[in-house]
Amino acid sequence: MRMLFQAALAAALFLPAQTFAQSLKPDEVYSSLATGVLSNPNPVAGADGRTHLAYEVLVTNPSRVFVTIDKVEAIDTGGNVLSQIAGDELAKMIERFGLQGALIAPGGTAIVFMDVALPDGSKVPGEILARITATRQMADKDGKPQPLPADYPLVANYSFAGAPATTEKAATLIEPPLRGKGWVSINGCCDAITSHRGAVMSINGHIRVPERFAIDWIKLDDKSLMYTGEATKLASYAYYGAEVHSVADGTVVNLYDETDEQIPSEDAKGINTANIGGNMLVIEIADGVYAFYAHLQRGSLKFKLGDKVKVGDVIGLLGNTGNSTAPHLHFYLMDGPSPLNANGLPFILSKFSSPGVVPEQELDNMFSGKPVKFDARLAGEHANQYPLNNQVVDFE
Repeated sequence: MRMLFQAALAAALFLPAQTFAQSLKPDEVYSSLATGVLSNPNPVAGADGRTHLAYEVLVTNPSRVFVTIDKVEAIDTGGNVLSQIAGDELAKMIERFGLQGALIAPGGTAIVFMDVALPDGSKVPGEILARITATRQMADKDGKPQPLPADYPLVANYSFAGAPATTEKAATLIEPPLRGKGWVSINGCCDAITSHRGAVMSINGHIRVPERFAIDWIKLDDKSLMYTGEATKLASYAYYGAEVHSVADGTVVNLYDETDEQIPSEDAKGINTANIGGNMLVIEIADGVYAFYAHLQRGSLKFKLGDKVKVGDVIGLLGNTGNSTAPHLHFYLMDGPSPLNANGLPFILSKFSSPGVVPEQELDNMFSGKPVKFDARLAGEHANQYPLNNQVVDFE
């Protein structure tokens, strides 16, 4: 023991004097928050002509102070700002597990949903950091936040860079899973916390975001109606039973075909973790890339486990099984064969055209069986791009 002490002391004596000059060096920040990414981003070319890096920053407050996140900037390793969100827009992109807002209490945890959208032609950085600007507050005697006193050892307003994310392989090119015109990409990525983007779940002790790029495909008829007749009748939805196609060559590695149709426009019944996706297929289409097709009609699956599938093959029929309140195809790519125990991967479609986007204010009309008006945003011909949230898509 004495020899170890003497060795440690000798080593300390030969350290540079500035090592002992201060507790924190100039490039170190007492951040009060701990940050990290849930998974590294994969760049995807969006239908808006920009390259999107959609990922999540997990923020934990292990301190005894309240911290409000005022601004989040995505920066490269040279400190160049790639994107930033602040104010109301930031508050909309922070999820405090059931709550929204940028104030993180002591012991609290939040997720910032990042959408770094780079202009067309921009170089995608190999690494991205999240630079967070924040404000600290103390808890008063009632546990509510109040300004720090003047003699508090920490500054109230500060910033730091953390949550390093390494850019991984680009999006997978696939063929469309459906045919025809008027398909709407409901709950798509990337600039809002939709029911898919916000579907963060813990499986076997690991946080997963399987539906990051998931799309619910529903179809409008030539009068821009989702259905005609009673909303609770499957026959009212003209696209119910549409053929679903394989987006690539591959092998069936997971399937389920044991659940009946739900009643449209009513809460789904009998849902558990085994049947939440309804009748479904998972097809491995590349090393570490799996295509998930959910809510298919019972008995419509055309393949069994281990079967080889060719691109364009009809693999089943669009249904309303599992956790579904209207007929639709729930589709996404992921990095594993289990639809929930995986992380979502981006994809780009080889070719599609678009008459525009269904505005948020028109969604109620759509789900009420009323005609929908499009806006012209994202209209035009598209190739090798990902259709964005609520975009209307025409396939050949």
